Amino acid sequence: MDEMGGGLLDTIAAIATPVGTGGIAIVRISGDSAFAIAGKMVRLRKSMALEEMDSWSIALGDVVEESTGRVVDECIVLAMRSPRSYTGEHVVEIQCHGGQVVAEKVLSLAFKLGARPAQPGEFTKRAFINGRITLDEAEAVLDMVTSSSEAALFQAARRLRGELGAMVERWESRIVDLLALIQGAIDFPETIDAGRSEILALLKCLRDEINAVVERAPLGLALTHGVEVCLVGRPNVGKSSLFNALLSRDRAIVTDIPGTTRDVLRETTEWYGLPVVLLDTAGLRETQEVVEALGVERAQAAAVESHVILYVLDDTQGIGPEDMKWLNKWRDRNCLAVVTKTDLNQRRVDIAQLEDICGDKWVRVSGATGFGIEDLKRKVQAMYAGVGDPEALAPGSARQVDCLERALEGIEAAIDYLYQGWTDDVIVLALEEAAGALMELTGRKVSGETLDRIFSRFCVGK
Repeated sequence: MDEMGGGLLDTIAAIATPVGTGGIAIVRISGDSAFAIAGKMVRLRKSMALEEMDSWSIALGDVVEESTGRVVDECIVLAMRSPRSYTGEHVVEIQCHGGQVVAEKVLSLAFKLGARPAQPGEFTKRAFINGRITLDEAEAVLDMVTSSSEAALFQAARRLRGELGAMVERWESRIVDLLALIQGAIDFPETIDAGRSEILALLKCLRDEINAVVERAPLGLALTHGVEVCLVGRPNVGKSSLFNALLSRDRAIVTDIPGTTRDVLRETTEWYGLPVVLLDTAGLRETQEVVEALGVERAQAAAVESHVILYVLDDTQGIGPEDMKWLNKWRDRNCLAVVTKTDLNQRRVDIAQLEDICGDKWVRVSGATGFGIEDLKRKVQAMYAGVGDPEALAPGSARQVDCLERALEGIEAAIDYLYQGWTDDVIVLALEEAAGALMELTGRKVSGETLDRIFSRFCVGK
């Protein structure tokens, strides 16, 4: 079996800690030859060979260059024998002093002794292939290490513990039970009454459970990937001042000269547990100046691609025809009108007119005093607060959402077929599609292309 450019039976090695200066660096070796390779490059302080170490034991030693006998560094060795390791294979972790040169020297010795460089995510991929974790748990590993808020960490930890996978497997088991019941009626119609009304009730209950999780998908995806919030509006309406206020620091240049912002500024922050990527853009206006025109083009593209649009209005100017055009264009989007410069007490934005366009999706703020800033953040956070319990389990990737939606489609189709009086074999096909989609989510049924796409997003060493 060939995996990610190398055989699954190869012994792999990589630095498992961030490259750079630090207290400790960890070189991880995994595979059948892990103990043999580590044994040739580490001399333990106690009178025993590394290959004799018990599983889950730790020892002090020295990393030694085999060809010269020179000591490279003092180290601590952690031994984990198959199958009780992260990858399910023999694993040796060498903890040396932090520092790029030290860690790379230790890694190079492992390569010289027969290990090959691990590919991105290959340790976790081996854990999945060897049955240590399910595919949704593997995705949660990446979500854990890239979490940018406590709420994101909380959801990722639940998925890593297998809560989502266990729920999905229960749904799959219930579908399999229904399939057995229906197919029994097909094969032995004279002895088994499938009870269509009972099957219909069970399918409706299953549909509602899956749908409740799918409805929380926007929150799960937002926590995993962050929400892009784009500030747009006419020049000099206060976008950059608002950008700085939302970040609680001066990041954008603020002047009275229209068109100061030319490119899209991008900063990461957090609003009430919601990871946010905040974008500041060039003012929307017709211009003959080439560089500014490119900035306006990028501003429009950023607004189209973002999850939330904050359309900024200047309370000293009111709502102009251009504002009306953009607000109407984005009426069906997650677009929030933000009235700025309220500290100047001009009140030229007609609130009745604004509510006619935006309903309750507007807020008054002042970048100078901070008035209304927290209210704005809460309004954006509320868009992704989820359905029902905000701490309820949510899917964390578009792949997981797609699997759940396809399972839902199969169950909905089966319900429709039951109502319409279709034969049992047609209902079976719909339910088999649903069960297959759920199997894909946990990785019991998955293509190599999907695996490559998932694990290519990981860093080397994880």
